[in-house]
Amino acid sequence: MSSAPLPPLAPGALPLAGHFVAYRADPLAFLMSLAARGRLVGMRLGPIEAFLVREPDDIERVLVTEHRRFWKDRMTRGLGRILGDGLLTSEGDIWLRHRRLLAPAFHRERIATYGSDMALAAEHFALAREPGEVRDLHADMMRLTLEIVGKALFDSDVGPRAADVARALDAVVDRFGTGLITLFPWIERLPLPDNHRTREAIATLDDVLLGVVRARRARGGGGSDLLSMLLAAEDDAGRGLSDREMRDELMTLFLAGHETTALALSYAFVLLSKNPDAEARLRAEINTVLGDALPTTEHLARLPFVRATILETLRLYPPAWAIGREAIEETSLAGYRIPKGTQLWISQWVNHRDARYFPEPERFLPERWLGGLERALPRFAYYPFGGGPRICIGNQFSLLEASLVLATILRRVRVRVLEQRPLAFVPMITLRPTGPIVVAYEPAPKPDLLRVPVSAVP
Repeated sequence: MSSAPLPPLAPGALPLAGHFVAYRADPLAFLMSLAARGRLVGMRLGPIEAFLVREPDDIERVLVTEHRRFWKDRMTRGLGRILGDGLLTSEGDIWLRHRRLLAPAFHRERIATYGSDMALAAEHFALAREPGEVRDLHADMMRLTLEIVGKALFDSDVGPRAADVARALDAVVDRFGTGLITLFPWIERLPLPDNHRTREAIATLDDVLLGVVRARRARGGGGSDLLSMLLAAEDDAGRGLSDREMRDELMTLFLAGHETTALALSYAFVLLSKNPDAEARLRAEINTVLGDALPTTEHLARLPFVRATILETLRLYPPAWAIGREAIEETSLAGYRIPKGTQLWISQWVNHRDARYFPEPERFLPERWLGGLERALPRFAYYPFGGGPRICIGNQFSLLEASLVLATILRRVRVRVLEQRPLAFVPMITLRPTGPIVVAYEPAPKPDLLRVPVSAVP
């Protein structure tokens, strides 16, 4: 057994509750305060102690070089009650088998085939907006990405029930996303209305997703969507995914492919509205490269500022704001002893605001990504999709969708945020806004009225 000391806990823990009250008041600020205290500092949330891993080298050890010493943390495993044994929550041989079966469906060339559907859905959305129309931006992006991911995953099989899936997922995320049930599992056994609604929501998800899988199997498969590829996938022993395994993976993909991209797009439009110079530069690039054409996957190489805008949005407001791991054997990290069962947290929100790597970290500066910053950074200074063997399998889908939707909508409309207060968040499974993001949709300025010269477009 190592003689190294245990990592320290932050001061201020209360009896029984520990740091839960302070954490609950502002989770993101609390994590930033932990990061300022040292390389590995802990908190106690009720019965759970968790330690924030801050340094990129330490994060790489946990997620990559020594990843077999760790599995998903207690809170993430608790999501298995919703997501089953999908890629987000499964471990060991189950995870490896599923990852190998799903990988071909997410190959870069395969994902590119969905580009036209993404741009067309965004074009229909933009054309439907009335000048001066006031709406909730986040709700709009949720509906738009729901349409896109529903088409990519299920083609037309889900149809009107896609909205049922979205509402049910929203209900279970609200219930499980705070971690309260993981910290205090006895809450789930109480006769509370929230527990009843959660059970109904899970039943809805089972009914819709299992129904789609069984109906597609009954007619012998076929189709060009991701579901068809997953139904046809087999391992070396000739075994495919069972109906229940399909349900679990579709649930995970629906959540990841729908909500995270909607959040990234919502935050990108907010940041552009509040930074008119960046918006003007982005519009100049889009108009110069696209003209009257819808963007395609082939255009993206000529739209570097579009990509830079998405990367900078994911830096400031990462929808996946934290990752958790648990030590499955005793090890050491950052000079401290890490006993078996230790909970480790890794936070994109924290690392993406490290001034050592991102000067003026609170500023929205898409241009910081135009000079090769991605290649120059330490591997885990910036990691919006996680990293290592368990990096998000849908990262290319999400980047493609966000880039094409952003470029398509900006061709048609300007999104103006009506409230100038800073964004506020509810960090749950994803980084959600605390309430509606109220915007007005206005006609896009004519290209000849843009003040940014073409020479300014990289």
